[in-house]
Amino acid sequence: MDIAGPTTNSPTLTIASSAAPAAPWQVGQRLEAVVAAILGQDRVSLQIGNSLLEARTALPTTPGQQLSLEVVRADEQIILRIIPIPPPAEPTLEALRKSLPQQLPLAAAFSRFTEILAASPSLTPAVTALLEQLLQQLPDAHTITQADTLKEALMDSGLFLERKLDPGLQPSSLSKDIKANLLRLLAELTQVRSDAGADLTRHVEAALARIQLHQLAAVTQGQAPAAWAGELPVRHDNHINVFQFRIEKDTHHSEDAAQQSWHTWLSFSLKTLGPLHVKITLANRSIAAAMWAESSATADLVNEHLNYLHQSLDKLGLEVKGVHCLHGRPPFIPLDRLPKGLVDLSA
Repeated sequence: MDIAGPTTNSPTLTIASSAAPAAPWQVGQRLEAVVAAILGQDRVSLQIGNSLLEARTALPTTPGQQLSLEVVRADEQIILRIIPIPPPAEPTLEALRKSLPQQLPLAAAFSRFTEILAASPSLTPAVTALLEQLLQQLPDAHTITQADTLKEALMDSGLFLERKLDPGLQPSSLSKDIKANLLRLLAELTQVRSDAGADLTRHVEAALARIQLHQLAAVTQGQAPAAWAGELPVRHDNHINVFQFRIEKDTHHSEDAAQQSWHTWLSFSLKTLGPLHVKITLANRSIAAAMWAESSATADLVNEHLNYLHQSLDKLGLEVKGVHCLHGRPPFIPLDRLPKGLVDLSA
């Protein structure tokens, strides 16, 4: 086998007539070869299918090396084009591409969980118990109004599960961690063979993909993320409300600590109020809040209570720059912003 001139964009190999394959090859046929051994200078043994061929080539090779080939000539002289093997995909981007089409907003996934549980389908007792645990361990709306409880709920949102598993840190309880409970439920569902089990499995996988997307969005920002986004399911009486959030550091004045500000976006939909969107800006000891209510009646109700909110912020020692509520939707909601690098514009 000799290397022919670069007649194509990729290097080619020429097989001598004395080393013809056992079965004839066709032009355009794809072949997979493995370097079986190095026989000497410029001579190697290649395994192609069931044929072991001696080859002569100036191409540097090592035993076990895989080559992907395409037949470009198959008459009295057999010429093979070497197809470059693409490098493995970058793990983070590969995970993003896998999670994106599979994910569902947690509001949709948890709504389906409650429907499946209420319908009492043909699930095993173990699956039913784990599904009940998942829903019962969600934070309660009446308790997350306290800072410590809210912090604990955010830590159990699933975004920080892998950090809790770090052996160098103090062990953390995983009983309330949403991602951990979803993974337990998914593992148990492998034993269920029913339509209800398949439906539940699909929605559990979609919820896990959604949480993973939020985690990967932070990873793509580097060692010190400037923004965290996620979703927090909260139990409120017999309902589950999902709060979407994004906490973002304003990096325009990153060198001046006195001028640094943080923006927090919240979006949620309550049964009696409808969808609400909130943007809170905190800079040093000053705060401003803008709200949008998609229901005009809710906008009127919120505006009636703005004085109470203003007074509550004053009591915390904050300088209130402005608080208002508008009817409609904000012009820009960054909650579902795709992670940078997900779309390759050069492709």
